[in-house]
Amino acid sequence: LALEALYHSRNALSAAVGELEAEIELDWDAAIEFVSKTQNLPEAAARVDKVLTVLPEDEGGFVYFPGNTKADELSVEVDGESKTALRSYGSMSYAGLLSFIYAEMDRNDPRVVAVQRWLGDNFTVDENPGVGQQGLYYYFHTMAKALSLSGQEDFSLGDGKKVDWREALTLRILETQQPDGSWINEGSNRWMEDDPILVTSYSLLALAHALRD
Repeated sequence: LALEALYHSRNALSAAVGELEAEIELDWDAAIEFVSKTQNLPEAAARVDKVLTVLPEDEGGFVYFPGNTKADELSVEVDGESKTALRSYGSMSYAGLLSFIYAEMDRNDPRVVAVQRWLGDNFTVDENPGVGQQGLYYYFHTMAKALSLSGQEDFSLGDGKKVDWREALTLRILETQQPDGSWINEGSNRWMEDDPILVTSYSLLALAHALRD
């Protein structure tokens, strides 16, 4: 959300001041250095002050904070040493992709490619992959925003197939609308998703991004 605010502020200020654009540019490298520490890649795990490892099925996805996931932690043995594996999950992985988009990173950057691969391998509109029904509507919101902003129409899945993410997500959200017009997460109250005002806001934002074009 901070990077989103800076991204739009930069555009607004650039339009307003023109020739001063270079003077108001932000230190995106510093922001991405932090964001990259939340991505489940071996080199990122090595930069966090914990004994961490990355499981193959989590590689490329994102956790909540450097060295801290809101999903599960697993204790695993690596070369006779006990290490902690932090599980990737969907909503933070789309938030990570969004951060890279806001920083205008090259689409061929290995970090961008890695998160795209994880999201393709784990694409679903039935749950927030990695945490089930927890944070489901925030997941819908970040998915719609990231895929819309990245200009992807048919999203590539891990098996080589493509999915019309706009249609899949829109239908899923509409079929969960309550009779009074609101939305609520009936599967989990984590992250305040038992609050219809919050969840309805997430749903409308997701629909706005999915249907915008």
